[in-house]
Amino acid sequence: MESLEAALPYLVRYSYLGVFGLILLFSTILPLSKTLVIVAAGILASQGVGSLWVYLLVSVAALVTADGIYYTLGYIVGERVLQWQLFSGERNRERFLSAEARFKKHEWVAVFTARFLPYLRAPIFIVAGLSRMTPLRFLSADLPSACLLAPVAIALGYAFGESRELLVRYIKEGEIVLGLLVVLVLVLLYLFPRRSKGG
Repeated sequence: MESLEAALPYLVRYSYLGVFGLILLFSTILPLSKTLVIVAAGILASQGVGSLWVYLLVSVAALVTADGIYYTLGYIVGERVLQWQLFSGERNRERFLSAEARFKKHEWVAVFTARFLPYLRAPIFIVAGLSRMTPLRFLSADLPSACLLAPVAIALGYAFGESRELLVRYIKEGEIVLGLLVVLVLVLLYLFPRRSKGG
């Protein structure tokens, strides 16, 4: 709740640029919820501070840009990125190995669902670059997921901005439920083809 309230004055002052900047910052550097920034944009639009559609376009652009940064790191820097302090450590290496295993089986599905798996999002996008997934194919998987998240988040802010405490709680719970559903879908996608081949 505090992060949402703290973001609103900043977004009122900087409007579209503020939305883009905070989403980019929260997606790449700070471990804060970018979804709340998009919700805040919806709240501002409901109060007449900016256009709902422009906020939506800016949010999608910021999400895709942030993902593209990780992809570009993997594509240009290669395996050296794993040696950087930001990505070093046993836990991060385990995430990268897990992301790589997922990615090799279903690259398009992995990139599409990465947005809904907070701890695997960055590793999967970097692995996409490391694996030389083409930029067009990466965008074809990443853009639809951004176009799925942003309208839902901004609509929640627009419709329920007056009940902010309840809204924040539902968003946090919803992110967890959505993440679990994505994992379930991935498990089904990985298991059923194997069984059909084995049969």
